[in-house]
Amino acid sequence: MTSLSFSSFASNLRRICLWIHRYTGLVMAGFLIMAGITGSLLAFHEELDDMFNYKLAQIERQDGPQLPIATLHDKVIAAYPEYNFSSMPTSLEADKSAVFSVDRARGQSAKNQPKAPFQEVYVNPYNGDIVGTRDKDAWAWRNTMWKVFWLHRDLLLGDIGKLLLGLIALIWTINCFIGFYLTFPRAINGKKALQKTVPKTTPKKRASFIKRWLPAWKIRRKTNTFKLNYDLHHAFGLWLWLMLFVIAWSSVGFNLKSVYQPVMQVLVGFEGREGKREEKGKSKTTDKSSEQAMSAVAPMSTETGSNTFVNKANSIAYLTEQAHIAAQKNGVTVQQTLGIRRLTEEGQWQMRFKTDKDVGTHGGASSITVSAATGKVEKVNFGYQSAFGNKIDQWCSTLHMGHIGQGNAHLLYQIFLAMIGLAVAVLSATGVYLWVKARQSRLKQKLTIKNKFSNHYGKLAIKKQL
Repeated sequence: MTSLSFSSFASNLRRICLWIHRYTGLVMAGFLIMAGITGSLLAFHEELDDMFNYKLAQIERQDGPQLPIATLHDKVIAAYPEYNFSSMPTSLEADKSAVFSVDRARGQSAKNQPKAPFQEVYVNPYNGDIVGTRDKDAWAWRNTMWKVFWLHRDLLLGDIGKLLLGLIALIWTINCFIGFYLTFPRAINGKKALQKTVPKTTPKKRASFIKRWLPAWKIRRKTNTFKLNYDLHHAFGLWLWLMLFVIAWSSVGFNLKSVYQPVMQVLVGFEGREGKREEKGKSKTTDKSSEQAMSAVAPMSTETGSNTFVNKANSIAYLTEQAHIAAQKNGVTVQQTLGIRRLTEEGQWQMRFKTDKDVGTHGGASSITVSAATGKVEKVNFGYQSAFGNKIDQWCSTLHMGHIGQGNAHLLYQIFLAMIGLAVAVLSATGVYLWVKARQSRLKQKLTIKNKFSNHYGKLAIKKQL
């Protein structure tokens, strides 16, 4: 391919990419501005949710001891015996209610079990009184953050909105690469280069690609409004490109699994979020250290007619101990226990926890499952031992949802994620502004040509008449 044909090809490719980027950007703009602003709020979901839901979530701190979590769970079951509450928190806070979630009935059980008019029960951890219940589907002030979440997730339209935002996310993902390409310096115009006469002196060497690309990364301070918006659009897109791509592609994973999973399987060997984890991190036998821990935690049954080794009263302490033992054997440390639940049909207890090598506190967390009858460790899943493709998926979803870090590190990431959301809104708004200004310029240029054309032929007509 000659330099002239290559230059022509590059010019045409750039023109096509610019057209795609411009008009798909216009289609996405409203959705991305909404998603960016709501995403910034959702970076502080828990904190803002507690603020809107303070009547249920917040309680007065007391000097006395809190009741055991198992006792609080019994209070909930006694108050609402017609519903199932198989999960429990593993820790309590001094100034917050204990929250117990109603089991979601699925499949055949959904037909036989009455649907609860609420999803959460709030209990005072000091005296066991029921503070209240919460229906997160209701339009109420306390559910503000959940409405923000569903607006962000599916436009409050259910499956239709989820599909629509999934398609928007897919277009956004593709546009990430197109936009990145458009920041590259333009290719040399081959026709103009050939038209120039060859100078007798040595021609000035053209600047390197990096030097010509560098201005796209900068924001000019002393400039007009159009150039400022132009620079913001380019610079924000470049500096935040990797994070924007992660947000876009993980959004496809949340809303458009039919596209996300096959692509991830081909590229990184993704095994699927719903697949069984039977590779690494599973222990199907109880070793000596586990047996020693069994004797250290004496069973204290609070369940009528229960002869099980692990029961509600000692389940948190026992599974926490087993998690620490399993983690120590694998050279990791348990940083946080996340929740525990009773698997009634299997006759097991299962606890989720986070180690210092796990990705976040949700999709990439670890879990341990023990037999309720014998206390034997049935299996241990360590999140950090997932397959490579699953780790990539865990990182994408964790970075998107902000479930990463602890303490100040978590707070800093929340602030960063909120800024990313605002940056998405700014990129979309500046893109629309640039399109409007460019369109106005084109219309003005056409009008000028039209006026010149009219004036020219108008003068000719006058001359003929004379």
